[in-house]
Amino acid sequence: MKKLFWLISLIPATLEGQATEFWTCQGTNAAGFNWNTEEGYRWESTRIPIKGLMLKIDGANSHLTLNSEDISLVCEEYANEISGKFISCTRSNGLAYDFLVLNPTNGQAALSQLGGSITPNTFYRELVTTQLFECEAI
Repeated sequence: MKKLFWLISLIPATLEGQATEFWTCQGTNAAGFNWNTEEGYRWESTRIPIKGLMLKIDGANSHLTLNSEDISLVCEEYANEISGKFISCTRSNGLAYDFLVLNPTNGQAALSQLGGSITPNTFYRELVTTQLFECEAI
């Protein structure tokens, strides 16, 4: 019984460290590849339009909105000895399509979308992109 009370007493401390954060981000640079099926099945460099995104960071309940599409994420904070604190996010469904890293200190973020590269179907592959963003907390 003592263990139960001890565990219950830890819940408020755990919840305290998980404050929800909202960020708005404007794209600054983007690079990517498109899969060409008409001329030899190969990746070709392509122009990626610069976009904005909205980001909600709330642990396993995080999500981003990009091009009117909501993508559920799981975000975790980690510390890097050289650069300090970062927030790392991946898709909550376990698929390795999207990977976002945010530096909350300077507001810089990078989003890599890799869905096109992991499908075995050579007739249908999506873009593979990396986009850089300048973000600010709202």
